[in-house]
Amino acid sequence: MEIRDRILDAAARVYAEAGFRGATTRRIADEAQVNEITIFRQFGSKAALIDEVLRSRGGEALVVGPLPDVPGDPEAELTAWCSDHLEHLRAARAMIRKSMSEAEERPSAGPCVSAPSAGAAQELKRYMQRMHDVGLVDWGECRAPDQARPRSEIAHAAGAMLMAALFADAMGRDFMPEMFPQPPDRAPALYVQLFLCAIGARTAGGQHDGRDAARGGPASAVRETQRRTTPPTKKR
Repeated sequence: MEIRDRILDAAARVYAEAGFRGATTRRIADEAQVNEITIFRQFGSKAALIDEVLRSRGGEALVVGPLPDVPGDPEAELTAWCSDHLEHLRAARAMIRKSMSEAEERPSAGPCVSAPSAGAAQELKRYMQRMHDVGLVDWGECRAPDQARPRSEIAHAAGAMLMAALFADAMGRDFMPEMFPQPPDRAPALYVQLFLCAIGARTAGGQHDGRDAARGGPASAVRETQRRTTPPTKKR
């Protein structure tokens, strides 16, 4: 491994544990097993080093790959994609949390927090449009309790909720495990099922996900997802 990469990896570990102020160049040098002067020769300053860490070891480096150009099985494709996104977020959880705590003091830490989910959200929007283009979702009206709304409005809100659920799961499950689906590796599939119900997605065969439950709006989607994921009650 090159010295520059070794320093970056060491700085990422130290920053995730101690934050900007605690990540002294001496501590990073000890972790990387290099002379402290080497850090300044490579990066110029501690601030430049930490900014490079947040860019190369967080931020855009955590953005997952694209969804299929032509949607075929949205539930399987989205579940695999969301699982990858969640795994990336969990792996960088300590660094992201530290960046969140320092974002106001050091705005350069912001992209480490926002880039992974923002990039994933844009990819999800593009995939949803491709679902519409191949007839797997209908952007017609969705009857809400107060008025009829374009389903695209509901769909984009559902997409935001899917991204928020993944982020909250990655950042908060270890603190509040009772808030999230169990076991953890099952959570992405459940989030995706609820999302697809909410947007009224069709299967490749033309049927609505959840047997048309999504036509009744988000409340029906919730009931359908609960029905599909709740284990049957054993008869006494």
